[in-house]
Amino acid sequence: MDKPLSTRAEIYAVYVKSTRTNTITTLTRPNGNPVRTLTGGNLGFKGGNRSSYEAGYKCAVEIFKALEEEMKKTTEPKWQLYLNGFGQGREAIQKALMATEGQVVKPNLIRVTDKTPIKIGGTRAQKRKRR
Repeated sequence: MDKPLSTRAEIYAVYVKSTRTNTITTLTRPNGNPVRTLTGGNLGFKGGNRSSYEAGYKCAVEIFKALEEEMKKTTEPKWQLYLNGFGQGREAIQKALMATEGQVVKPNLIRVTDKTPIKIGGTRAQKRKRR
């Protein structure tokens, strides 16, 4: 009975919500508790710059650093990436993962999931705002 009860690897999760106005990234532990949440505003970008490509890239780099620190605590760390939305931060996260900043965490990535809700049919949308 020296074996552990569960042989599953601990799976961390990185959630990326990329909207027209901001990019929000959250790193969670395997039990679902958040470790770190970063937004474009947290990193010093204000106004329309929060949703820019640079803000998304910087969020990705900081989350990868936090993920690297968390993965040092476990023996077999794995992680999943969940994408939501079609903002500029979405592509920035993907490019950062392929760049040198993501080379440390990329080998442990097991799944990339797109959780963006896509409306098919449904009820009639609200009237657009006039600007």
